[in-house]
Amino acid sequence: MKLLIVATNRESGLNPVAPYGALCVAASARSAGHDVHFLDLGPESSPREALRKRLAGGGFQAVAFSIRNLDNCYVLAPKVFVGEVCELAKVVREVFKGTLILGGSGFSVSPRGWMRRVQPDCGVIGEGEQVFIELLARLEAGQSLNGLRGVITVESIDAADACVPAKAIEQLGELPLPAHELCQYKKYLRKGGFVSIQTKRGCAFHCIYCDYPLIEGSRYRLRPPEAVVDEIEMVVRDPKIRYFYFVDSVFNYPRENALLICAEMGRRKLPVKWMAECIPLGFDAEMAKAMLEAGCIGVEFTFDGATPKMLAVLQKPFGQDEIRIATQAAYDAGLPFSSGLLFGAPGETWADVDEAQAFLNSCAPSNIVLASFGIRIYEGTKMVSIATEEGVISPGQDLFDPVYYIAPGLAENCKEKLDRIVRRRPEWSSPMDWDRPLTLWISKLLALANVRPSWLHYRRPGLHFRKETAD
Repeated sequence: MKLLIVATNRESGLNPVAPYGALCVAASARSAGHDVHFLDLGPESSPREALRKRLAGGGFQAVAFSIRNLDNCYVLAPKVFVGEVCELAKVVREVFKGTLILGGSGFSVSPRGWMRRVQPDCGVIGEGEQVFIELLARLEAGQSLNGLRGVITVESIDAADACVPAKAIEQLGELPLPAHELCQYKKYLRKGGFVSIQTKRGCAFHCIYCDYPLIEGSRYRLRPPEAVVDEIEMVVRDPKIRYFYFVDSVFNYPRENALLICAEMGRRKLPVKWMAECIPLGFDAEMAKAMLEAGCIGVEFTFDGATPKMLAVLQKPFGQDEIRIATQAAYDAGLPFSSGLLFGAPGETWADVDEAQAFLNSCAPSNIVLASFGIRIYEGTKMVSIATEEGVISPGQDLFDPVYYIAPGLAENCKEKLDRIVRRRPEWSSPMDWDRPLTLWISKLLALANVRPSWLHYRRPGLHFRKETAD
């Protein structure tokens, strides 16, 4: 079957994210014998025209949209991406008579919502590498898609089991390596982006707001370290590609697998520079040293909470002791790190925010503390029942469009009050900083200079922003 896979994500932000899931599915479809073509709309200035041009005379039998995100998850300026996808679907319907398929992590978060708004022929929920091949086989044979686990159709949209995800792939090492050669990585790298790499799937933690377990499952399925590093080695054959980002839910857990990957990267002495999101659980001096020696240039810690009360509310798998150990380990190793906080969880007060700041200030100093607020309520997460019980949302409310939870104790003038607290320290940053012209200008300048991580250089702007302390 001649197939066009379209990566629809166009959200660039400060560091544009290259497609990964779409490249994984493209590789699997190609290994199954299909004639796979790929269109990445991320770098395109006129996405609809680029799609129209590719479809014209292409002779495709199916078009598959890969949807990375449901929305931008930014409380100050919420943006959903369904309008852009609907416009792309309109182009497909105008010039193409075959099957339109939706998939990707963003689609899997709310498959019914996407189906009702975009009205494709079908969609793939969850991991697509195997079920997508079965879907294509049935299309070629003219067979019905109904009853195929992980596939939702127009006919099955209201069925009770319509949103059951595809069966988890147990042996990730048996999948073909992602088709990285199809991606225009140099365009992403010029804007401060990275090549995405995945070492595992699943998340065994139970944070009340997170949709990772819903998308990838609640247990870890690990890729063999050799396969992960083989993939990196394949990509860096291009001497202009050196920057990578591990896109796991968290890189450093399970701990032993992360250490094995670092050891394998160090053994091969690959000319790479990489970053990853980590949690403090199991992050110690050994981990920091191993990551640094393997080429890591920056760690993004996701604490979200920093007080015993709020860590318990968020159901984080670590406490203040682990945060203190992790930050000290990174600092002692000379490994740059950022610390992410998410304020507004149930029961939080301004006293809790003050306590969180005082605690982090007593730890080894972060290069930057990213303090945000507002918890996006996603379908299937524990936040749904909490928000329903408190009357923030109604029972069964459609959560496709962004709905945010902010604790009543923080709700009034949250943006301004948080910014006043942030202004006490030059390394602390709030959402009010992120859209400042100076911040955006510095980010673009750093990207042009090929400097990563960009947040390593935000302390000086922070000093400028905080000349007047408002607290």
